[in-house]
Amino acid sequence: MDLTECILTRSSKRDFKNIPVPEDLIKKLIEISSHAPSWANSQPWKVAVSSGKTSEFIKEKIYKMAMEGGQGNPDFQFPEFWPEEQSKNIAETGRSRYEILGIPRDDAEKRKDISLNNYLFFGSQTAIFIYMNEKLGLWSAFDCGMFVQNILLTAHDMGLGACPQAYLVRYPDILREAFNLGSAQKFILGISIGYYKKESPINNIKTERMQLNDILKYYI
Repeated sequence: MDLTECILTRSSKRDFKNIPVPEDLIKKLIEISSHAPSWANSQPWKVAVSSGKTSEFIKEKIYKMAMEGGQGNPDFQFPEFWPEEQSKNIAETGRSRYEILGIPRDDAEKRKDISLNNYLFFGSQTAIFIYMNEKLGLWSAFDCGMFVQNILLTAHDMGLGACPQAYLVRYPDILREAFNLGSAQKFILGISIGYYKKESPINNIKTERMQLNDILKYYI
């Protein structure tokens, strides 16, 4: 698929088959994605991939924490406030998602189940975790974002589904335990990845984008 098609047709998948992604395919995905740009070619990203027993360990631990209402201690704090424009985008996306899934506004239990499914990798056996050294700052996090975009687009081109998730790094101490990492390694993002269910309604949601005039000002 050409690049434009890849960008325009990629979407986050949230319903996977219980099948692990082969190690050689993950290695190829990361090798390609590592050609992302970074400040002075610093390449700040590190990658931990979980599968099998490691994935089960992580799922069990973070799902339990979420079920018990633990707010977590993410290495990079979640936003406490969104400006009006972004709040509107988020609210509209949530509304349309629950509408397509047939979940009423007042069905708190089903909405909670949808949220908790984040912590189970949406049914996949494989997840990718991006982290970096604590001495690195905002610009390195930005570089990691470009690396993540490469992962998402390359996965789509390979026929895999993927979903970037802040929820997966909400309890980073569990991840450091799972991957035997020291406290200096800080988790930025998790990505559920795998073979997605193509007919699942939640996998066929296409989120709206803002109008060009709302994001672009051209000066001459």
